[in-house]
Amino acid sequence: MASSTLVTFSLSVIGFSSSAFAATCEVTAPLTRATVQTDSLELGGTLTRYSFGVGEANSSGFESRFTVAKANLNYTTLKPTTAPFLRDQSQLSLTQSANALVHVNGDFFDFSSRMPYSAIAKGSQLMYSPQGQSKVLGIRSVLATSKTGILGISRVKVGAMTFTISGLNLPLLSGSRVIAYSSAFESTLLPAANYSFSVIRGKITKVFPGGTRTRPKSGYIFSAVGSMAVSLRKLKAGTAFSYKPPIGRIFSLSRDHVSSSGRIADASGKTLTSISGVNLWSSNYSSGAVLFDQNYDDTPVRGSATVVIGPSGLVTRVSPNGSTPAIPNGGFVVQFYGSAQSKASGFVVGAKVSVTKSFSSLSGNYYENVFGVGSTLVSNGSLVAPCTGNSDTVRPRTAIGWDDFGNVYLATTTMGRDWPDGGQGGYRVGGSTVHQMADWLKDVGATNAVSLDGGGSTTMYARLSGNYRRVDLPDGVWVRWIPMGVALTSR
Repeated sequence: MASSTLVTFSLSVIGFSSSAFAATCEVTAPLTRATVQTDSLELGGTLTRYSFGVGEANSSGFESRFTVAKANLNYTTLKPTTAPFLRDQSQLSLTQSANALVHVNGDFFDFSSRMPYSAIAKGSQLMYSPQGQSKVLGIRSVLATSKTGILGISRVKVGAMTFTISGLNLPLLSGSRVIAYSSAFESTLLPAANYSFSVIRGKITKVFPGGTRTRPKSGYIFSAVGSMAVSLRKLKAGTAFSYKPPIGRIFSLSRDHVSSSGRIADASGKTLTSISGVNLWSSNYSSGAVLFDQNYDDTPVRGSATVVIGPSGLVTRVSPNGSTPAIPNGGFVVQFYGSAQSKASGFVVGAKVSVTKSFSSLSGNYYENVFGVGSTLVSNGSLVAPCTGNSDTVRPRTAIGWDDFGNVYLATTTMGRDWPDGGQGGYRVGGSTVHQMADWLKDVGATNAVSLDGGGSTTMYARLSGNYRRVDLPDGVWVRWIPMGVALTSR
């Protein structure tokens, strides 16, 4: 749910052990008791709906549905979607704007101002930031491993034959290609293939004319589909075979805290002011310089001093006592508050400046995308979701999980069907407790998970057979407009 007041942006993650709440936690029904419906998503993903009857999932007396979209980060990534800041937007339009495979509602936000609680960055550019630290999920590119799978090319020559192997331990085997598999693959069952062969210590040990789905205990299994399967039938057991895994990168998810580290510098590179916030509306700025650009859909709140910067980086206006100018097309307005007022004196009309909207993380990691999250549900395989207060009430929930094999899980819990109450809040009926969401995410494979906004904001859209469908509740059920969401997109 969205809160009615802004909270402090300097938040810490508190870990709880599941045993600490064993006496008070609502019992989590196993997913094996649910009715299961699974659909295929693009790029090898799946969408699974686990539906429980009245009272089967928890004590709420309503039906419950756990909806989870699973995809692999060798092929996909997560990106925030945003309305113009100080506004909200329909969730379907946010989904469509990102060409998302799957889209869920995002960070908690203030109902009156529509300001998200935490920082937002896309493509390493800070789009929005409160003053101070924000609790976020960061997405960055890291070196892939045999455990995560590696999307990359290896070229192999066997006798007169030269061919390409498209990656190692990838879950998607399609088209006309060859993939290598080792004992580090996440499943004991390999993807279906038309032809396979095993290699141990640099030699082909066995061929499988119809393919094999058995994960190797040592060495590699090379599985082929399409025309590549036909070409490789010439290979014989006993033939020397040299394979070097490729070097590739994969997106990785991390819980972290970030803050603005941006600055405005003069032509010599001297810092004129640091940027304490970006596109942030507040009823009470204590101090600092807040930068506004055209992602902000209003006139910035008047500061103690104001500087306007044009699209070419030229300072066009300096107001020592503050003003409320419109944001120029392609330019910026800087509002100085409190003790930062004196920084405006370093700006001269006609001078050229450079604006850097950077951010830093508490961990020191460099992220491509960041967005705000709530509490930690699962940490390194351990359930840490609390069972106290509102966390132990049954209501719609939204969360994101991930594992060590490059998989990401977008999940919601809702009642799963419409509730004909004349618009009096049926969209908030049913769902799960926080720790039940954590239990189910862990059951489907997540080793880490964080919560997002829930309640009436909870919504998931997925592209099925080329069309966007609401999948947490039926199409046509009321959907709350929100300022930001999270999109699963192709990489």
